[in-house]
This record gives sequence, structure tokens and C-alpha cells, in this order.
Amino acid sequence: MDKRIKLFQRIRQLFRGEILLDEPLSEHTTYKIGGPADYFLYPKDLEDLMAITEFCHREGIQRFVIGKGSNILVADAGFRGIVIDLSRTFTQLTNKQNMIVAGSGVLLWDMLKYCTERGLSGFEPLMGIPGQLGGCLMINAGAFGVEIGDRLQSLRMLDGLGALEKRQRDEIQMGYRYTDLPGDAIIIEAQFSFKEGNPMEMEMMQNQFLKRRRDKQPLSLPSAGSVFKRPKGDYAGRLIEETGCKGLRIGDAMVSKKHANFIVNTQFASAEDVRRVIYEVGERVLQRFGVELELEIHLIGFDS
Repeated sequence: MDKRIKLFQRIRQLFRGEILLDEPLSEHTTYKIGGPADYFLYPKDLEDLMAITEFCHREGIQRFVIGKGSNILVADAGFRGIVIDLSRTFTQLTNKQNMIVAGSGVLLWDMLKYCTERGLSGFEPLMGIPGQLGGCLMINAGAFGVEIGDRLQSLRMLDGLGALEKRQRDEIQMGYRYTDLPGDAIIIEAQFSFKEGNPMEMEMMQNQFLKRRRDKQPLSLPSAGSVFKRPKGDYAGRLIEETGCKGLRIGDAMVSKKHANFIVNTQFASAEDVRRVIYEVGERVLQRFGVELELEIHLIGFDS
């Protein structure tokens, strides 16, 4: 019997949620790029997630948790392992006074709408970030001077062994697109504290930030958002533009003419097209300015 079928049967014995074989990851990323995952899992509940996490650790199986797929580039060959999607399970939103508890599968967009309806202010500049809460927390996503960690009180997560752990905000180091949470951790839910706000004023502010985002970013074409982190004291987009990389194209992958820190999929770009553009841009900036740009997006399924 095929090894993958045997493994599927073993997973099926301990996992009650939905299991998809050879699921195209291009259908789960904002780049619309990526080969198949051997196994694509929707956990039924926390018990399911704990079981599959422990199983992956015990068997030495690669895994990663996918959210909205907005900050990743998946290899054309796909991913040899288990991909876990929490969007059907961990979607609770509850509040008490100025506190909100949100599941990691909640879209940040939906969380902001929930806050606005209740006059809970503080995240208005984050409107338009296309991610789920868990992924946003792992990288401390932010925009216009506000980061998601600014109002975090605590979170619950699974460690790499599948054991539950709770951390308070002061136990987590957070910075620009950075947290010290373990890379193999899976966030389950988080608690936030907000200030009182006027829903109408909050909605107006969100629309203003959304307009600024739309005016500056190439949102009409598939991308993964900003490709490189902001170097200290400068902007990646400025450095890339100064090297003349706007419009640089390999295959159907192109440095956006609207914002130089976006590499867009103009039609049928492969992951290799995008990676070659990333490499070329990085080399030109290094040669011109001596600055080594650091990736903000994550590469999944690549050998190196």
C-alpha cells in the first residue's frame, strides 16, 4: 500500500475533522501560487488540533498552519507534510466591557467590524490587513504606527508537542514584525483591551486608512503584501525604487509600478518567478546601498 495512504489512514484514526489530499495551496494564498499539500486538515475542535500536533511531533512530520495565506510564498512543488487551517473552528468573538477574546481563525477585518459595532477603539489603522488573527499575532502585524501587540493582554497557544500554554503580554517580546513566540507554536485565541470610542468616528477613520492603503498599494493584482521588512532608518520601497527595480519582471512576476515593495502576480506567475525577482531585487539593493533586505514574507516548501 502507498505510504501516503497508510499515513492518511493513521491520521484518520485520530483526527475527526476534514482531510484533503493533494490540496492545491494556490487556492489558499493571496498570491494564487503554490503546489499541492500532501495533507490539508480542518480540525473539528481543540482536541483535534492537539492530537494532530502531537502526532506530527512524534512522527517527525513537517507541518504549518495556514491563515488567509497573505504573507507566504509556497513553492511550485507544494508542501510535503501537513497543512492545518483553523478558519472553520477557532472563530469565536466575545467581549466583556472593553475586553475582547478572539479565536485565531478570525479574520482581522471581522474583528475590527466587531469592535466598531461595540465602540471599542484602538485598531482602526489595521483596517485592510488581509490576515487571520493567529498569523497577525505571530508576526506582530501593524500599519500606520499601530501594531496588533499594542493592545494584547494574553494569549493561549499549543507548543510544538501539542500542549496548551497561556502567556501574558509581558511574557512575550514583540517588536517590528517580530515576536519571540516559538516558530512551531499554534495560537488558539487572544485577549485584547480597548478604549471607548464612537462607532461612527471609528468607521470614518477606518475608511480613511483603507483609502490610504488602496491609494498606495497594488491591491488589484495578487500579492503577498510587503515582501521585505523596513530596514532601520529607511524604507524598503524607497531603496528598491532607487535601484530602478519598479517594473522589473521575470515571467509573470513583477515589482509593482505602484509600490516597489510589492511583487505582484500579473497573470500566471510561478513561485520560482517570484523568488527570482526577490533575489534580483535584494542583490541590486545590496550592491547599490550595502543594505541587506530581510524578507517579511515566509517561503514555504522551498529546499533552500
